[in-house]
Amino acid sequence: MADTSVTNALLIGAVGGAITAAIQYGFRRYGEMEQQRREIVETHLLQLQNSAESLYYRARNLLEKHGRSAMDDDYYVKTSAFALGRVLAHEQQLMSKGVYAKLNRSTRMKREIKARLHAINLTMDDRKFLHYHRLRLAEMLLDKEGLISFGEFLERWSDPAHGGSVSSVSEFLRTLPLEPSAERLGKIRDAAGELVLLLERETKVPSAMTLNVHLAK
Repeated sequence: MADTSVTNALLIGAVGGAITAAIQYGFRRYGEMEQQRREIVETHLLQLQNSAESLYYRARNLLEKHGRSAMDDDYYVKTSAFALGRVLAHEQQLMSKGVYAKLNRSTRMKREIKARLHAINLTMDDRKFLHYHRLRLAEMLLDKEGLISFGEFLERWSDPAHGGSVSSVSEFLRTLPLEPSAERLGKIRDAAGELVLLLERETKVPSAMTLNVHLAK
C-alpha cells in the first residue's frame, strides 16, 4: 500500500508538473506572439497606413480639389511618384520580409490587406506602366533599412541608374486622366482609403480620414 501511495504521489506530481510546464509554455508563446505582432504593427503596418493615407489624399486632391492646377509639372510628377512608390514598396516588403506569414492570428486581415494592395498595384497597369516597371519603382524606394525618405528619393531620381524607373512612372503620371470621373485614379483613391480604414482597426491609431469625419459631425 505504501509503495502504491508513493507511486500515485509521484504520478500526480509528474502530471501536475507537466500541466504547469504546458501552461507556462502557452503563456510564454502568447507573449512572444503578442510581441511579434506589436513589432509588425510598429515596423510595417503603421508606416503602410501612413503611406496609404498619403496616396489617398493625393488622389482625392487631384480628382476632387483640382489640385493639379496648383502644381507645376516637376512637383506633380515627383511627389505623385513618391506617393505611389511608397505603397508599392510596402507591398514588396510585406512579401520579402515574410510579414504576411507572421500575421498568423488573422487570416482575414492578411487577405484583406493583400487584396487592397494588389488592387492599387493592378490599377496602375495601363498596358504601358507594366508589372516590372512598378516593381522597379518599389525597389527605388527601398534600401537595407526599409523605405527611404523623400530627400533620398529625390537624389535617386536624379541618378542615371534609376533612369528607367523615372521614365516609366513619369510617362504614366503625365498621361493619367485627372478629371473627376477618371476611373483609374478613382479606383486607386478608393482602394487606398479602404486600406487605411482596414489598418486602423489593427494599429488602433486613428487616421486623418477618421478624425476629419468626427470633426465634421
